[in-house]
Amino acid sequence: MDISDRLGISSIEEEMEPFLAETVELIQKRRSQGRIIFDRFLRNRVAVGGAVFLIFLFLYCFAGPLIWRVDPNLTHFTKVSDTLASPTWEHPFGTDSVGRDQFARAMVGGQVSLVVGMLSMLLGIAIGTFIGALAGFYGGWLDNLLMRVTDIVLAVPLYLLLFVLSVAFSDGTPRTVILIIAVFSWTYAARLIRSEFLALKEREFVMAARTIGAGNVRLMFRHILPNALGPIIVNATLLVGTNIITESVLSYFGFGIQPPTASWGAMISAGNDFIDADPWMVFIPGLLIFATVLSFNLVGDGLRDALDPYMTER
Repeated sequence: MDISDRLGISSIEEEMEPFLAETVELIQKRRSQGRIIFDRFLRNRVAVGGAVFLIFLFLYCFAGPLIWRVDPNLTHFTKVSDTLASPTWEHPFGTDSVGRDQFARAMVGGQVSLVVGMLSMLLGIAIGTFIGALAGFYGGWLDNLLMRVTDIVLAVPLYLLLFVLSVAFSDGTPRTVILIIAVFSWTYAARLIRSEFLALKEREFVMAARTIGAGNVRLMFRHILPNALGPIIVNATLLVGTNIITESVLSYFGFGIQPPTASWGAMISAGNDFIDADPWMVFIPGLLIFATVLSFNLVGDGLRDALDPYMTER
């Protein structure tokens, strides 16, 4: 008799074979963390709808001018029938008071509004991450100082301060508007990141990294910050919508983007005097702002649920 038969190894292997096959199948079906988050986001149909709208919006604003080759600044004010025209096949969004095509201007205005919202968000998140990381990691007097500065910025009426600074420092270009908005859009991100650092800096993996000689900068930006990316991403998504509204308000009151550069807020401001004659001049950019901000907020809510570690399936 074979030695394996004497020890009963063959019978043990036969009994374990179904479990081994099941284990291999489970390993093959196991999803990565990124795939789990993506699948959870796809199950949120409202958030997916917002993401789909944003995809089409970016295509409309950035790829649309390649197809719709109409000069957004071309005027036809010498011909009355071409001014304040209602939507037609030739001008799907109508024309403004000087005969400019609103469909083309909405594309260019969307480019400006989206670029201002995105870049001011990135700059604001960078400032907030730096301040929040320092405050949360080091604590003590530095934490008190940075958080009191944050409270002071939050206590000042935002739009009043932006109006004053726009008059003093802005030249009406997107670059200066981005800088002014970013300087005051970092506060909530700083407080959020500070709370994440306070919760994470005492975790075991941070202590283990400190034990093997990792310095403070490495601990902050190599170990703690990647674990706080979830809330940061959600906050960044919501901040884009907030900054688009801020830029629109500034442009509406004449403190933001200046003509002839188009933005959705500037288009509403230009159409406000003609709302009785041509309400499309106000409604179309207003609806674009509303739908864009709503979509960013829906995507942010979907990401928040998908990135929540207590809700993520294994």
